[in-house]
Amino acid sequence: MSKFSSFDLAFIGSGISSTYTLFHYLKKLEEKKDTKSINIAIIEKYPTFHSGIPYGERSGSTTLLITSLKNFLPEPQLSEFIPWLNENKDWLLGDFKEHGGPLSCEWIQRHKEALEQNQWEDLFIPRRFFGYYIDEKIKTLIKSLEKKKLISISYIRDKVVDMTKSHGFWEITLKNQHPIMAVKAILAIGSLPTNYLWKDKKKVKEDHFMLVNDPYKPKLSETIEDIQEFALGLPKDHPLNVAIIGANASGLEMLYQLNDHPEIKERVHHFYMVSSQGLLPDSKIDESKLLTYRTTHLDRLVNSDSLSASDIAKAVYDDLDEADNIRLGAASTVGVISQKFGSLLNKLDQAELEKFACFHGNEIGRRQRCAGEHYANTAKTLEITHQFTHIAGRFANLTASSAGYEMTYQDKNGSHQSIEQPINLVINCIGGMKLSHPKVPKVLRNLMNKGIITPNESEIGIKVNKQLEAAENLHIMGPLLAGNIIQDKAVWHVEHCGRIISFSQVLAEILSNKEQSDTKNQFELEIIDLERPDGLNTYKELIQLEWGGNPYYLYEYLSHHQSGGNQLMAFNFMVGSKSTVIMPMVVRKIDFAKEPLLDVISPYGYNGPLYKADTDPNILQKFWEAVDKWYKENNVVSEFVRFHLNGNHNQYSGHCEPTLNNVYGPLMDNFEDQWDSFLSKVRNNYRKAAKAALTISFFERSEIEQQHVAAFYDIYVSTMKRNGASQSLYFSLKHFENLVLNNKDNFSIVFVYKDGVPVSTELIIHLGSALYAYLGGTLSNYFEYRPNDFLRVEVIRWGIDKGNSHYILGGGITNGDGLYKFKKSLFPNSTDRVFYTGRKIVDQKKYDELCALASVPQEDSGLGSFFPLYRKNP
Repeated sequence: MSKFSSFDLAFIGSGISSTYTLFHYLKKLEEKKDTKSINIAIIEKYPTFHSGIPYGERSGSTTLLITSLKNFLPEPQLSEFIPWLNENKDWLLGDFKEHGGPLSCEWIQRHKEALEQNQWEDLFIPRRFFGYYIDEKIKTLIKSLEKKKLISISYIRDKVVDMTKSHGFWEITLKNQHPIMAVKAILAIGSLPTNYLWKDKKKVKEDHFMLVNDPYKPKLSETIEDIQEFALGLPKDHPLNVAIIGANASGLEMLYQLNDHPEIKERVHHFYMVSSQGLLPDSKIDESKLLTYRTTHLDRLVNSDSLSASDIAKAVYDDLDEADNIRLGAASTVGVISQKFGSLLNKLDQAELEKFACFHGNEIGRRQRCAGEHYANTAKTLEITHQFTHIAGRFANLTASSAGYEMTYQDKNGSHQSIEQPINLVINCIGGMKLSHPKVPKVLRNLMNKGIITPNESEIGIKVNKQLEAAENLHIMGPLLAGNIIQDKAVWHVEHCGRIISFSQVLAEILSNKEQSDTKNQFELEIIDLERPDGLNTYKELIQLEWGGNPYYLYEYLSHHQSGGNQLMAFNFMVGSKSTVIMPMVVRKIDFAKEPLLDVISPYGYNGPLYKADTDPNILQKFWEAVDKWYKENNVVSEFVRFHLNGNHNQYSGHCEPTLNNVYGPLMDNFEDQWDSFLSKVRNNYRKAAKAALTISFFERSEIEQQHVAAFYDIYVSTMKRNGASQSLYFSLKHFENLVLNNKDNFSIVFVYKDGVPVSTELIIHLGSALYAYLGGTLSNYFEYRPNDFLRVEVIRWGIDKGNSHYILGGGITNGDGLYKFKKSLFPNSTDRVFYTGRKIVDQKKYDELCALASVPQEDSGLGSFFPLYRKNP
C-alpha cells in the first residue's frame, strides 16, 4: 500500500466491472485540465488484479467464451481488441496450447484458417486472451497518468469485511490490514458466491469420493489437478462416475475441461449432468425453421395499451413452448424473441418494469441459454459412446455407499429419484446464492444489517438510485445491479461483458462530474394522508420500493390506530425528489379543547423517522425543521415519538427521554456456546420443559395460515386479560390477520405444545438479519412446565441455524422489573439498547391551557413524566 491512508476513490473488487469503470473514469480525467491529483485504492482479495474470475488466472488459460467474440464485445471495444489479438496471436495461442489438452489442440486445428487470416469475430476464443488484453490496457493508462502526476494508485490485496460512513468518508474495514478512508467507494465484487451443496466446505475428499463445491476456488487449474490426483488414486477396476450439478456456463465448462485432460477422461466411466430443465444450452441456428417461426403470442401484445410484466413474460414462455414443439432451439430464437419482448417493455410503467427486472428477466434467460459448439459437441460425443446422461431435476442428497455415494434428486414432479450408479465425483455448478443467504459475503451482510444497502426484490441485486448509489457516495457496479431500472431500462443480468462496459461508462460519467445536481439540495416535505386511497397507495408503494418493506412501517402495522378521531398520516421528506426520510404518525383531535387543536403521536412499537444509516445529519436537521414548521401551521400542540433501537432519535428537535432498557441479544455462531451463556435458571427451566415433553413448531412465510393467527390471538388475549393490560394495547384479530397474512415474509409464528395443545406463542418480526419478539403469551394453567423458557431457547437455536444475528426481546414494564430480568437471563452478557421516546411541546401557551383544563397538578409538568400531561386524566 502507498503512504496514503485516505483516498478520493476506492474500488472494492478488481474484476471487469471495476476495471472498465476505472478505465473510462481515467480517460475522462486525462481530458481535463488543471485537475488535482486523485488518490485511488483498488482492493482485491485474490492475487490477480483487473481481470476477475472469468478472464484471469482463476479460470485458467483454456476456458472458452460462451458466445462468439462479436457477441461478447460491443463496438468500439471489438475493433480495438482485434488489432491487439493480431499482434499478440503467436504467444497467446502458444500459451493456450501449452496449458490445454486434445480438445484445445482440436480447437486450434478446426479454426486454423480463420486464425491465419485474423478472422476472430465468429470464434469462441479463450477467455484469458481478453484478460491479458484488459490488464495491459489499464496498466498502460495508469502508468501514463501516474507519470503526469494526475493519479496515484494503491493496490491493496485484502478482503473488505465492513464499511461505515464517518465524517463524510467511507471507513473501509479490511480483514488483515488497517482500515482505509475514501470519499467515494465503488462496490464491484462480482456475482454472489456459489451456493454450496451438501457440505459447507469448498472441497470434500474421501477414499472413493470427492465433492467440489466451487471449481474456481482458489483456481480452476488447482481443481483440475486435485481431480486428476483423485481419479488416478482410485483402483483401476473401480469405475469413476461424475455428476455435474447445473447446466449453465460453468457446468459446460467443467464437462469440457475434464474431457480436455486425458488422464481424467480415460478414468471416467460415466458423466451425469443434473439441471432443472434437463436441457443443454443450444448451440446451432436452424435457419430453415427460423424462417417459418412466428412469435404469435408476443405479436398479439403489440397493440395493447396496458400491459403488465407477467403479460409479457407469459407471452415469451408461450412462444418458447411453440418453438420447443417444433424442436427449434434457443440459439435460433433468442434474437427474435429478445427483440420482441424488449420493445414491449417500453409499454410498462415503473413498477411493472421493476417486476420484470426482478422476477421475469432471469427466468426467461434460463430458457434462452446458448453455447458454442465446442462445448455442446463434448456432450454429444459422450452421448454417442453412452457416457453422458442429462437428468431433469434438482439435487437432493448424497448418501454413503461401499462404492461411492448414492445421489438422489427431485424430478420435475417433485418425486425423489436416485441415480442408478454410485457417484464418486460431484462438481457443483448451480450458480450463486441469494442476498438473504446467511453465508453472503461479510461486507454485504454488515451493510444490509446496518440498513446502508437494501436488496431489491430480485434477491440478487442491490437497490440503487439514478447515480447508481446504494447510499450517498457508495456506488454499485457489476452483477449486483440486477433488479434495477437504469436509464429507464430494466436490468436483470449484468454478467455479459457488453452490459458491464455500458454501465461502467455511465458510472464513470457520474464519478467524473464534479458538479452536484442542482436538485440535490432541494428539500420538500410531502404530507401523505393515509385516509385517502391515493395517499395510501403512495405510502404503500414507498415503503415497499424505497424502504424495503420495513415491517414496522407497513400500513397494516399502523392501521390499529385508525379509529375514533385519529387520523393516520406520514411525513415524506424528499431530497432532490428522492424519499430520504419517512415517518408515519397518528394525528389526534383534542376533544376537550375550546378550539380546534391537535397533537401527534407515533404508532405503538419501534418507530420514528426511517432513513438510511449514512444520511447526512444536516438532512435530518432539515427534516425536523420542516416537520416543526408544519406543526405550527396546523394547530399541533405537542408531539410524542417512540423511536427505534437504531439511533434514529439523534438530531431530534425535542426532548429525548431514555425510557426503557431493551434486551438486544446477539446470536452466537453455534448453539452450544449460546447455551453456556444462559443463566443457570434458564437451562434448568428448559430441562424441566423438555422433561414434560413439550414440543415446538415454527410457521413462517407461506406456511402461515389463518388458523395459526387465530390460535396465536387466543393465547395473546388471555395473557393481556390476566395482566390487566391497557385497552390501547389490545389489537383485534382482524388487525393481526391483515398484518400477518398480507405480509407473510416479514413474520413467523411460534407455538409450544403440551399434549398437542398450543400453550405458549410468539409472533416474531423479521427485520434485516434480526428477530424481533413482537407479541406473545402463555396459558397460565401450563406455567409449571416453563413453556415460555422453552420457546425462547428454541427460537434462539432456530435463529442460529438460520444465520440470524440478533434476537431482540425488548424490555419490561419498568426498568429492572421481573419481565426485564427474565429476558435478560437469556442474554446476561449482552449490552442493552436504550428505547428512547421523544417529547415536544410545539405551542407552550396552548399546552399550559390544556393542562389547566385537564386539572393536571403543576408539579407533574416535567417532560420526563407522562406526556402529554393533559391526556393523563382521560
